[in-house]
Amino acid sequence: MRKALVVTGIALFAIILTVFVYQRGSSGPDRQVWSKLSKLPGVQREQFEGHHVLLHFWAKWCEPCAEEIPGLVRFAEKVGTSKKLKVLAVSLDPKLEDSMEILPEKGKRLPPQFVLALDADHSVAESIGSWQYPETYLVDPDGIILEKWIGPQQWQKQEIVDYFLNRIP
Repeated sequence: MRKALVVTGIALFAIILTVFVYQRGSSGPDRQVWSKLSKLPGVQREQFEGHHVLLHFWAKWCEPCAEEIPGLVRFAEKVGTSKKLKVLAVSLDPKLEDSMEILPEKGKRLPPQFVLALDADHSVAESIGSWQYPETYLVDPDGIILEKWIGPQQWQKQEIVDYFLNRIP
């Protein structure tokens, strides 16, 4: 019995350590996302050439996502104009039109540094390891995931804005 508890504890520790390292940006071969993102309709790597990308998975049916997304649009407008950062907001709704209903001005005037895409079957999100929405990843210009945030963020907070202003060249 005691041996089983020790083995279980070691296995649990290994899982927690793996999740922590994954969230803080280890750079294993599975961390390169461009091949996965290119499966999204309308998304081409050239759109993001030389930019860091804030990859954000969200959906209209996800209440925290719906509350967070207007702030992310404003964040893209504010930070993306001064830094080489673009936001790729990947909707997990059945149709892109569903997502656009909750965007500011129903998505008619999105800033150029805010790119909207659709992953209706969640296959791209799942291939990256995203399943607790909203989830956001910071991806470097080479397509390597540097960081991951789970849950809604307060994109308008000055500490968050400053973090990206100082982090992105």
